[in-house]
Amino acid sequence: MGNLMKEYEKFRLFWGDSHTNVHGKDLRFPPLTMKRLEKIMKAAEDHLDFFPIAYYPFEWYFKNGLLIESCGHRDRFLKDWKIIQEAVAKAYRPGKFVTFLGYEWHGNRRKYGDHNVYYLKDYEPLDSSETLPELYENLRKTGIAIAIPHHTAYQVGERGKNWDFHDEELSPLVEIYSSHGSSEGCDTPLPLEHNLSMGPGVSGGTVQDGLNRGYKFGIIASGDNHNDYPGVWGNGLMAAFATDLTRESLWEAFKKRRVYGVTGDRIELYFAINGHIMGEIFNSREPADIRVEVKGSHAIDRIEIIRNGEILRTYSHSGRWSLPMEDQVVQAKLRIQCGWGPASRYGFKKIEPKIWKGSLKLTDGRIISIEPCFTYFGQSVKQVSERECNFRFTCQPRAPISPLLAQHHRLNLQGAIFEIEDHLESLITIEADSVSLSFSLKDALKNERIIALTEESKAMIFDQFGLSPEDVENPDVFWHNAWKMKIYRAIPYEGYHVKFSYTDEKPKEGENYYYVRVTQLNGQIAWSSPIWMRYKPKFGR
Repeated sequence: MGNLMKEYEKFRLFWGDSHTNVHGKDLRFPPLTMKRLEKIMKAAEDHLDFFPIAYYPFEWYFKNGLLIESCGHRDRFLKDWKIIQEAVAKAYRPGKFVTFLGYEWHGNRRKYGDHNVYYLKDYEPLDSSETLPELYENLRKTGIAIAIPHHTAYQVGERGKNWDFHDEELSPLVEIYSSHGSSEGCDTPLPLEHNLSMGPGVSGGTVQDGLNRGYKFGIIASGDNHNDYPGVWGNGLMAAFATDLTRESLWEAFKKRRVYGVTGDRIELYFAINGHIMGEIFNSREPADIRVEVKGSHAIDRIEIIRNGEILRTYSHSGRWSLPMEDQVVQAKLRIQCGWGPASRYGFKKIEPKIWKGSLKLTDGRIISIEPCFTYFGQSVKQVSERECNFRFTCQPRAPISPLLAQHHRLNLQGAIFEIEDHLESLITIEADSVSLSFSLKDALKNERIIALTEESKAMIFDQFGLSPEDVENPDVFWHNAWKMKIYRAIPYEGYHVKFSYTDEKPKEGENYYYVRVTQLNGQIAWSSPIWMRYKPKFGR
């Protein structure tokens, strides 16, 4: 769909994940090979526009039985780096799929905080500087590199961002959200508490702490994924406004802070003040005329305008829209999600991944767009006609959440969001795993439904335990271990599209920063990059 707000008309919106950590040979990973990297690149290209890869030059090892992560350089890192360089260069296809060469800095992260380094060009060095000032100096010499701080809100001195050491020219972006949670600030949504080893987050290194010190940087979100799969839904994605899908165009967007971050759903967010867009700095003698337009992936709950670290205005969209009742052509979004299924804690000896093959068909109308919500390899959604698409979802078995890698529980859930246009009384048919459901769009706007493969669950329990339903005292076990597909309630256009404006009549004299936080009813969030307004009133106060 085209741009919604006129200030963004000359740009296109592109999606990427700038924080998929690719490991070399380690306790949990095989050797780094071109074949493995090609699989990663293919998975990225299947559902992302751009992919700044983040090689992870660290290794885990045991010493006297204690698990330790390395610090500093290892010779094998350079061998891995050469393969990374070649894979990134090979995968770049201007206009179709953009790659960037990158790595996680392996200097003194504890003191300065974690940073990911990215280059505009191929075959650049793997820097082994010990201090952040040294790293900045080396990157400045290249003239084509940036370093992005991430999970900044951990304790400063214990991997949190030390804002005493920051170069906004070389670090034009900061990661606000990832699998670790959010580093936005104190008493902000989704705190930095997902990683039980590194957490909890605390003030001092937060994004708002950096903004309050006067730094200018764009806000992004990205996965911090450690399972080779780029763009894990729910762990964070980065949006960029660029003129073309090329390295040079995206790099310009990075440097000019025309970016924003989402937790997972690809919320389209447009934000302007007095005609200026995300990332811009301007002088004004007029009040701040703030305009926001959002096209979400689910019903919009609220839009918050944050000024100088405090909520200036909250707009609630819940209750402002209603369901269409009379038969008419309606635009809506319908989400399906697969997963759940058997869990090893029930005693299963072996659980295979579940492959769902199926289709979504309309008797009338058309499919406007499809948004992937993928978390691991083996996913595909393809539109085969105006009214039909086929899908293949591969759901991994449920696994306990690791305190080191909290994102692993997401591998179980796969899905997609279908934007459709149809008459209320027209039928939608979903076929999956030999099950067929048909319902009207009118009914879809009112109700949710589940396809539960309980017979398959019973067969699996009989096969592995020799127990039939009459042998089991509590039949909950069959439902608890059934693979399921949820068809969510459809949301009409009026529910996921919002235009909102507000005038800040009394900005602080001097410099003010504003950014927008959007929250959907399903808990998914988007954060805009800030706009900075240097305000001097016409006639004084």
